Amino acid sequence: MDILMQNNRLPVKNGDFQLASGIDEIKQHIIIALNTFYGDWILDHTKGIDYAYGFRHEEFLEYDIKNQLCEVKGVLAVDDFTMEFDENGLTVNVTANIKTIYGNVDIQTAINRG
Repeated sequence: MDILMQNNRLPVKNGDFQLASGIDEIKQHIIIALNTFYGDWILDHTKGIDYAYGFRHEEFLEYDIKNQLCEVKGVLAVDDFTMEFDENGLTVNVTANIKTIYGNVDIQTAINRG
């Protein structure tokens, strides 16, 4: 179990943090993986998506995102994956259906270039 995050906040109920488990925990880990930039995590500089290189090379970025998603504990497969850049090229919109050990999770998120 992990501490639940909602809209980049830690919700408190009855003076205590709420916990995420099961499919909600995996979904939270997926969103974190999509928003971790390569080299940003101090404990492992090899984790994260290389958006700096990927925004110039769309095929690399797609591979890198799918690879990071598959590394999330509990993810079995990534299906129906689409990736679209906004008109300014500063945001990539990711949509996917992800098979997990708890069932399918639909992800739709926008990732800003930074």
